[in-house]
Formats: sequence, C-alpha cells, structure tokens
Amino acid sequence: MIGMKSQHEPQKPKSYHHGDLRNALIQAGLDLLAEGGARELDLRKVARRAGVSHAAPYRHFVDKQALIAAITEEGFRLLAEQIQATLRAVPDSPFEQLLGIARVYVHFAQTHPWLMREMFSGLTLERERFVSLQMASKAVYRLYVDVIRRGQEKGTLVDGDPAALAAVLWSMLHGLAMLIIENQMRPYADGPEGIERKTRYAIEILYGGFARK
Repeated sequence: MIGMKSQHEPQKPKSYHHGDLRNALIQAGLDLLAEGGARELDLRKVARRAGVSHAAPYRHFVDKQALIAAITEEGFRLLAEQIQATLRAVPDSPFEQLLGIARVYVHFAQTHPWLMREMFSGLTLERERFVSLQMASKAVYRLYVDVIRRGQEKGTLVDGDPAALAAVLWSMLHGLAMLIIENQMRPYADGPEGIERKTRYAIEILYGGFARK
C-alpha cells in the first residue's frame, strides 16, 4: 500500500536533543534488565532498544560496566525519591517513618527485582570506579540515618551512632526484601496482605530493639 513501509525496511536511528541520548540509553537498559537480568545488557542491545546506532552508546559509556553503573545509579535515585515522598506523607513518628521506609523498600524490590539484585551485586561492577554510583547509594543510606537521628533527638530511640543503627535497619530491610522476591518467605509472606503483615512485624521487632526503654 502507498505510504506504508515494508516490515523489513530498517528503521532510521532516532535523533535526540543534547542530553536526551544518555537518559534514553539508561531507560533502554532498565527495560532490558527487567526482562532478563544483567545477561541481557550489552551496549549493542541497548542501542537497538533505544533505536540508535551501535556506536551511539560510546558517546556516554566506555564499556558495559559504565552502562550498568549508570543504570544502578538510577535505581538508587528512584529508591531515594520514593523514600523521600513516603517520609513526607506518613506521620512524623520514628515507628511510622521506619515502617514507611520498609514498605517502600519491599515494594521497590517487588516492582524492580532485577534492578534491585543488580544494585547490590558485587559480581558485575568494580564499584570503586564509579564515584557517582557510590554517592547515590550513600544518599539512600543518609535517609535512614536521618530518621534514626530525629528519633534520638525526640528521645524515642536509643542512643548510639545513628549510622551504625542505620546499618542494622538496612540489613534487615534488604534481607527481608530479597527473601520475598526470591520466594523464600513462604508461607509467611504470601500475597499483599502477607507481605504487609511480615513487613510490619519486622519493623515492630526492630523498633522494640531501637526504642528507649
């Protein structure tokens, strides 16, 4: 038919305004990661998904590790945004703030399981190469520290190094989230109600240890 392109006609690479290409490549990488994990990520596949030439990704990423670092950095940025939004929405009490963080963390892992695995994997990245990735990870950690410090200032939480207590919080959150997405918490966390119940119970136990007696 006149005006219709053949199915076999190659698509022309998309053109991007300055600054858009990097974000488009990261989004393409996120999509591929969600579909099949890190094994689906390489610069040629990302270029193909973004609709650009195979050479285009090298304008922003020197190799596959640089691409994965940018994708995982975006994961930490998204996680931080969601935690911040929740902390603004829930009551300003240490328990509710901790519970809000836990709910976001578990939900994020359920929604982005492959991204969550890659964000904390030490197998595919030499993390010391990527300063901005380390900073993004620490930005999430600071949110935990701030909640604990505010609880201490209110006289609700125990004294102690807030960063050390935040490490306990993150360890518990990550263990819970990863066990859930790997289907290792059944039958205790089956379905949304079970996951909510287990998440709340974990925070109740943690808070019992953190709370000032």
